[in-house]
Amino acid sequence: MTAHVEDETLARLLDLQQEDSEIRRLTDRKAALPEARELTELNARLAEVGADLAIARKQQEEIEREGTRLEGEVGMLDDKIAREEQRLFAGAVSNPKELSALQAEVEMLKRKKATMEDDLLEVMVQRDSSSDTTSRLDAEHAEIAEGATALTAKVNELVAEIDAQLLSHSTRRSEVAATVPQDLRSLYERIREQKQGIGAAPLVEGTCAGCHTRLPAREVERLKAERGLQRCDNCRRILVIL
Repeated sequence: MTAHVEDETLARLLDLQQEDSEIRRLTDRKAALPEARELTELNARLAEVGADLAIARKQQEEIEREGTRLEGEVGMLDDKIAREEQRLFAGAVSNPKELSALQAEVEMLKRKKATMEDDLLEVMVQRDSSSDTTSRLDAEHAEIAEGATALTAKVNELVAEIDAQLLSHSTRRSEVAATVPQDLRSLYERIREQKQGIGAAPLVEGTCAGCHTRLPAREVERLKAERGLQRCDNCRRILVIL
């Protein structure tokens, strides 16, 4: 089917297609920026390390509290042992039964102190290990955060650059679209929606640039003779004869 459409109008239709293709290319590029994907992965790693760091800090605080508790209790036992031994060696207790009980009390307190000192030693080892873990995670978190900040700036820069180009092409598209008759533009938009974003294509050396099908020589001659609005027999896109 043919319709009378000026060559100049069809040329503008190709200009419109070029702008649409560029807008689609830029939109796809923006959606698939490798830097943005890397940033997403980096932020996920940052959140993971941040969660590990929060747990490590909480554990360190618990260990510190336990160490402080044990140090306080060992200190109180030292004081109590000192008082009881002073009574024991000062001769304040003369009753053999009471003296024996006091000696047993001092021995019990010393055993209890020894157990607590063992617990305290274990807590001190845990404290060192916990401190090392927290420091390592803190440094790793800071390093990742620094990388994420730098990459965020890079992604923002790239997105701003793409957005500026999109704005430029969108403006140009509006200008070109305004010069294409409404009925022709509507046909083009329908085909473009059905054909992966390509609604119009030029005939280049006998080949449809939309589907890359080479047309028979006789068909090419007919198209060139008739010109106007033509459709590719294979893909049904608008075929522009240059």
